[in-house]
Amino acid sequence: MTNSAGIKSACRRVGFTVIELLLVIVIIGVLLGLMLPATRGAREAARRMSCSNNFKQIGLGLHNYHSAYKQLPMAMGGTDRGTTSRGGNANRLSGLVAVLPFIEQQALWEQISNPAVATTSDYPPMGPVPWHAEYTPWAAEIPTYRCPSATSDSTKLGMTNYAFCIGDMVTQVHRPPAARGVFACLRSTNFSLVTDGLSNTIAMGEIGTPNDLSLFGQFAIKQSADLLSEPRLCNELRDPQRTTHFASEISLSSEGRGTRWADGAAGFSLVNTVLPPNSPSCAVNGTEAVDGVYSVGSFHAGGGHVLMADGAVVFTTEDIQSGEPQSTPLTYEQIADGPVASPLGLWGALGSAAGDDRTDETLLP
Repeated sequence: MTNSAGIKSACRRVGFTVIELLLVIVIIGVLLGLMLPATRGAREAARRMSCSNNFKQIGLGLHNYHSAYKQLPMAMGGTDRGTTSRGGNANRLSGLVAVLPFIEQQALWEQISNPAVATTSDYPPMGPVPWHAEYTPWAAEIPTYRCPSATSDSTKLGMTNYAFCIGDMVTQVHRPPAARGVFACLRSTNFSLVTDGLSNTIAMGEIGTPNDLSLFGQFAIKQSADLLSEPRLCNELRDPQRTTHFASEISLSSEGRGTRWADGAAGFSLVNTVLPPNSPSCAVNGTEAVDGVYSVGSFHAGGGHVLMADGAVVFTTEDIQSGEPQSTPLTYEQIADGPVASPLGLWGALGSAAGDDRTDETLLP
């Protein structure tokens, strides 16, 4: 009897009390709470690295394109206006179309560069206008052209998070008399024109895609021409309560930044180095293919990636020096007689390809 009672007593001492069990659950919950932010941070770091690697692949593609053709693709160009939206691309194609064979997208390039037969109409070589959603290539989602951090609403057309830099100009964006940046609309450029140095000059910048009223993936439309001489007026369109968003009363694009990967118009696939990264973008007196401020932006905290002309990818912070509040962008008339340094600080200087800007590489973020 004594041994049996001892065994029962020992068995009773083995288990957990309710209080001990609750304490263990609380400890596990605290540990999980500490781990989750670190896990989210690690995931964003991986997405940011993937975003940078895609940019490097595009940069390599641009250099291979330059080696093959001794020039760079136009930021916006094409072959024929046609008589209908199906009959030609209206010279609105983004340079991203031309780079396709150099980023392992040969099959898609051949589909675009050859005529196509559809059920209702034929498409010419190089396709219809880039907003024609029934044309299959324009709806293609190309992984190299997307940043994993960019969340967006679904669209009928393929998207991009990488845009060509046209320098520090806000006027004559789509028909410039000369190239101020590495790239220009309706003008071929080449690396020999980048006299400020390939490592000192931005070739492309990251952009967001639409997500609510976020500055990074949207742009204001039909804004006053006053913005062209005072680009910082664009900052007044922010929501004062959520400064990373446009105010709810601001007229925005019905589509947003990066929503047509094949369209070379500024709203969709161009940037200028006027306002610093993650600033608003503003189209002047129109909705998409018009002058204005088109900012680098991303869903990464604190800044966005830029692709330098030498192929390096740099994460540029929002606080990069971009001139004085009253600084006014140059006009093409002002640079007609020769190089003129950008009045928009380090940020403007990095966008200018041949401004004789004095850029200290140690200032690069």
